Amino acid sequence: IFFAQYCQGLTLTSLSIDFDPYPFTAGYVVNATNTYLDVQIQSSHRADVNRRVLGLIRYDPIEMRPAFGSHTYNFYQVPPTSANTSLVSTDILRIPIASQTDFHRGDALVAVYDISVHTIYIQNSFDVTIQSIDVHSAWGMVLVTNRVRRLTISDYHVAPKNGRWLSANSDCMHLISTREFISLKDSKCQMQGDDGLNVLTPYVSVANVINSTALILQAFNWTDPLFIEDGTQLEFSPNKQPFTEYQRGTIVSSTFYTSTSRLFTFNSSINVNSGDFACVADIASLTIRNFTVEHNRARGVLLETRNIDIRQSIFNKTSGPAILFQPSLYWHEGLPGRNVTLAENLYIHCNEGIGQQQGFITILPEPTQLIPVINDIRIESSTFYFGNFSRALMQSNNGNNVYITGNYISTNSSAPLISICNSRNITASNNTVINIQSKIDQYYRYDSTSPCQMNLSSLIDLPSSAFNSSFPPPVLLT
Repeated sequence: IFFAQYCQGLTLTSLSIDFDPYPFTAGYVVNATNTYLDVQIQSSHRADVNRRVLGLIRYDPIEMRPAFGSHTYNFYQVPPTSANTSLVSTDILRIPIASQTDFHRGDALVAVYDISVHTIYIQNSFDVTIQSIDVHSAWGMVLVTNRVRRLTISDYHVAPKNGRWLSANSDCMHLISTREFISLKDSKCQMQGDDGLNVLTPYVSVANVINSTALILQAFNWTDPLFIEDGTQLEFSPNKQPFTEYQRGTIVSSTFYTSTSRLFTFNSSINVNSGDFACVADIASLTIRNFTVEHNRARGVLLETRNIDIRQSIFNKTSGPAILFQPSLYWHEGLPGRNVTLAENLYIHCNEGIGQQQGFITILPEPTQLIPVINDIRIESSTFYFGNFSRALMQSNNGNNVYITGNYISTNSSAPLISICNSRNITASNNTVINIQSKIDQYYRYDSTSPCQMNLSSLIDLPSSAFNSSFPPPVLLT
């Protein structure tokens, strides 16, 4: 609906947004074949004909969230070109599928339609404020920003109304290449089809080294990440260790080279190689206060940035981890996290469904490295309530200098609280663990999945005494 670029001092405020027709429908499977599903449409949704269905999400209508536990699945497809949705009877919709799915008769599901249009898109702008916005449905991501300098978001709410089973088809907020700072407070993302918040900066690759101060950089998938302003500092990492910085350089100028590449010159000599990765190093700090993500299909927040402070926030029944640190070569996104405080937060039954990893808080570069790349994380003064399928408190693949203290952890499982892979300096003290049904004998375990190796982890200080305090929950659900 809203597109803005090259703005300064932009404020978007006091809006309520909903779509008609809806970007999804929902109901119960009454017939399943290899080529279609017949779905009895739930009231408050519509039997929309002539729609192309991109995705199907198994749903739990009692919990009002995507399905969780042992019968969790979703299905995404390139919609069949020759068949759209059609009516079998007044309230039964036939959904064409490109291949067999796991859905069976009686399953509740949400069907996401194919058109992807972001509700608010802002790029190349300064001093942007998003305030007092309510969004009840969205065909794609709700808020997308790209190369915004100084971003403030407050009183921003994405939630369905009238009993619908979904709000947005994709991310609640997707913030790309933000500079200086992001401030998010007093906001909620509820029942969207992907992440609550995704903060990232795209990777590009070194296609050719012209000389010591000139490089050809090439983008992956789309050319937009190559539009980097002069004076920006880039961070380089080697092809074999993609998340380990070894060189920086400041851009003096850039010019068009080919349809997928640009020629960049730098203010001093840099020693890099073809095939290495580059990413903008001048990224924003992230400060979050009083933010809630609940009942969504994926992660609470996906953080590929640095200098993060998240406090007084609630992560309630997110399908995947409440917080995920994941620089990714699959998506060509970074940067690796560093200098993170997670304090005074409430975590409830997270990581039980689609997108599940090993922990409420998960450190998981993609792919996993042989050495730590995510650094300096403090998890403190928070309350964790495990669900029956939540797995561990934390997964640390390639974490370094992680400190866990002052937390209240309620679980009924005897499984270790922490999973470790190729990590260093993982310590804990003064945590309370409440476990009525079973006893935890070992509070951490070493992941044996390749490329994890026990001898690549060191300085792990997680004794039982670090989890035997007896204080009440520091954060209560009000």
